Amino acid sequence: MTTTTAPSRERRVVIGGMFVLAVSLLATYGVLPAATRWQEREAQLERVRAQVAHLKGLERHASDIESAAAATEVQLAGGGRRVIHARSSALGASVLQTLLQGAADAGGLVVDRVDVGPDLTSEGDLTATLSAYGDIHGLAALLAQLAKAPRIVTVERLTVQINPALRGAPDVLRVTVGVRAPVVME
Repeated sequence: MTTTTAPSRERRVVIGGMFVLAVSLLATYGVLPAATRWQEREAQLERVRAQVAHLKGLERHASDIESAAAATEVQLAGGGRRVIHARSSALGASVLQTLLQGAADAGGLVVDRVDVGPDLTSEGDLTATLSAYGDIHGLAALLAQLAKAPRIVTVERLTVQINPALRGAPDVLRVTVGVRAPVVME
């Protein structure tokens, strides 16, 4: 009897070990990854729910936010001219380029090129060159726009030429304006 019980006992130990191994593998490669994915998905859903709640709150207060923004804009427009504030020189250059493009558009000038870069002679300043063409009224409007711009911009160079490509139209001018603007990095 000892011979029959030993192999069956060994067989039970081996089957038990295989069962423990199978359960361990199932837990390691099946249940734990599924539980981890489930937790990550729940966390992501909670973040999305929080964002939706935040957006719904903003939507409920949209009129208050818009009126506060309009009041702040009026206050800033009525205040003094300000320097450009930007997180990087590239963002400051973008603000200056937008300001110059807007001033040229308001003056009715057609812009060929706007080059913006750091001022090598002064740390924290940007320089820009605007090349455009139009008439004398557009040039006057451009200079007026730059004089009352919400940001501080100093005109350092101004070149005005009759456009050589349009000799038959003497009222079309080629304008090149060089400006400098102080920038504060935030």
